[in-house]
Amino acid sequence: MNCIEANEKMAGLFDDSVSQETKEELFAHFRDCSDCRTLYEEMSKAMAELKPRVSVNASRNLHAGIMGQVLKSRNPYQARRGRILPMLSPTWKKVAAIAAILVVLFILIPVFNRSGAFQIKASAATTLLKNSMHALSDIKSMYMEFEVRTLEGDNFEYIDRNSDFVEHKIWAAYGDTARWRIEKPGRTVVMDGKNQYLYTSESGIAIKSGPDAGYVEWMKILLDPVEILRKEKAFASGENGTYTISENGNTIVLTVHAKALGDFRNTYALNKSIPESNTRRVYTFEKSTSLLKSFEMYIESAGKETKILEVKTIKYNEPVEQAVFTITLPAGTNWVTAKEIYKQAGIAGITGEEAAKMFFNACHNEDWKTVRQLIPGLMNFVQMEFIVKAEYGGLTVISIGKPFKSGRYPGEFVPYTIRKKTGSIKTHKLAVRNDNPEKKWTVDGGF
Repeated sequence: MNCIEANEKMAGLFDDSVSQETKEELFAHFRDCSDCRTLYEEMSKAMAELKPRVSVNASRNLHAGIMGQVLKSRNPYQARRGRILPMLSPTWKKVAAIAAILVVLFILIPVFNRSGAFQIKASAATTLLKNSMHALSDIKSMYMEFEVRTLEGDNFEYIDRNSDFVEHKIWAAYGDTARWRIEKPGRTVVMDGKNQYLYTSESGIAIKSGPDAGYVEWMKILLDPVEILRKEKAFASGENGTYTISENGNTIVLTVHAKALGDFRNTYALNKSIPESNTRRVYTFEKSTSLLKSFEMYIESAGKETKILEVKTIKYNEPVEQAVFTITLPAGTNWVTAKEIYKQAGIAGITGEEAAKMFFNACHNEDWKTVRQLIPGLMNFVQMEFIVKAEYGGLTVISIGKPFKSGRYPGEFVPYTIRKKTGSIKTHKLAVRNDNPEKKWTVDGGF
């Protein structure tokens, strides 16, 4: 049996529609072919996750049809040229999107029934499953406009309840490789199908990284609306949150109450990012297509809610120009790879507090070599170098406090008060981290 035959017959293993002889031939092939064996293991795991906890009246042909559609999307020889991570592969995207609907219907429903919050007939599973598959085949592109209370130019995950709303935009094109763009004033990230590119106009930072760079953080969930249900279930599993779901005419409304994630013995990072906030997230889907229509998010604090994010526009299947998935840099600015940035970064053998003191002392002495080592790569950019030298050159340290941890940040926050050369006083927290194999400390932000 060759790979093409194995791919064609593999679906039969999941609904027991192949003969014992064919089963033996398939498993013999899996022993010799790591690519087909890996595909079978991926699908076995996916189907195990999708196993119903309620009785559903669906034919065996439906099950086989799902797996058949998944298998048809995969080139059996593509993996030999270099496997794509499951999160990015067409096969896995289809399995995951089907899982989105099944997870809500088969896994979450028993929770709702126990609490009395929601009742639904299991027979609705077939309808919503078909809608999910229909959405998969129809979505070729997406354009989204949404607003977030945040600061222009800052990280996409950063939020501030006291800030004004800042406009964000997303363009996404779906196919064998993901292409997307997310931008707000002062900050843009593009994925061109191979690499991610981050550009911040104020500092002139332009970094090229691999496909899995975390430049958009939590907002990556919005890049593929078909997978929102699956991702939200994973995010709010266990003790992290609760779900409710309701129908209203031609819409299905999913509401997620998610608890803040992280260590908040010190509350400094509480409500600084979406995962580090107690939130209520309201997704509205069109029942007939299972496509996302609107989305709102609220932060819950001190018994009050503040709207922090609202989707204004979503358009599907509109043409997207190729130029959208590129960033044109201004003259004199060039891309720097993440590998180059971190090649000589950091200082080992010290504490986080010592790293903070070393950074500020280097700024005081205008020792830019040490500054470059502690803020990896940023001094490679002309605008950033100018900002750091102008703002912090010749400063005077007034106090350095004791480091503390808060939220999900893997490093430490070090309180400080400094007097700039201009005479102005600044009090803030310096973020330092050493979560790398060499345990080298770097300055990550807060200056």
